[in-house]
Amino acid sequence: GGSNGYDHKKVGITAKGAWECTKYHFQEFGWENKTTTAVGIGDMSGDVFGNGLLLNKNVQLLAAFNHIHIFIDPNPDHKKSWKERERLFKKDRSTWKDYNKKILSKGGGVFERSAKSIPLNPEIQALLGIKKKSLSGNELIQELLKLKVDYLWFGGIGTYIKASSESNVEVGDNANNLVRINAKDCKAKIIAEGANLGITALGRIEYHLNEGRMNTDAIDNSAGVNMSDYEVNLKILCK
Repeated sequence: GGSNGYDHKKVGITAKGAWECTKYHFQEFGWENKTTTAVGIGDMSGDVFGNGLLLNKNVQLLAAFNHIHIFIDPNPDHKKSWKERERLFKKDRSTWKDYNKKILSKGGGVFERSAKSIPLNPEIQALLGIKKKSLSGNELIQELLKLKVDYLWFGGIGTYIKASSESNVEVGDNANNLVRINAKDCKAKIIAEGANLGITALGRIEYHLNEGRMNTDAIDNSAGVNMSDYEVNLKILCK
């Protein structure tokens, strides 16, 4: 394992497994060749987020965020943005700040998650469906998690959705207390969970009851977990 194990970004098995599960939902909706909208958690340097956002060439990535940046592209050209994401994926230790601003649609930008006040231009206001002229970084992330999109791609660590009946203390992920939303407020039609623990167990139930589509937490990332098990077993064998 570790530096002597498989190159997870090169193999991309976790994202590939999660994407196959997501495509199953797509088939049920009849979306195989449809251009779909998405919000993501992570960035292109990550093996799960990066690989996952390259497997679907028809995706319009409206927004994404990680622990540092918030990326917004209100009306993306899915072909141009896919090529730019591929460039960032191949770039060593890329961040959303490396995204070519010329590719962004009008009103798009990259913002600091830690910002106390982010001005909202008309395009971002229209995307969010709000009239507020500014939001903090945390407030902006909450609005993005509530966006009505085709799917939400979990490609980064963190629990961002809980049940209305749960407190943030019960979730046990203090780093994301200020951005977490309740499942009933998540309007994404599908949640694709490349990373695990993106939503609590009770949150899953609440999300399903509101007609959301997702699998149990053991399904979407099972391919990546299986490969990690191989790594551990090989390490034990070689000791």
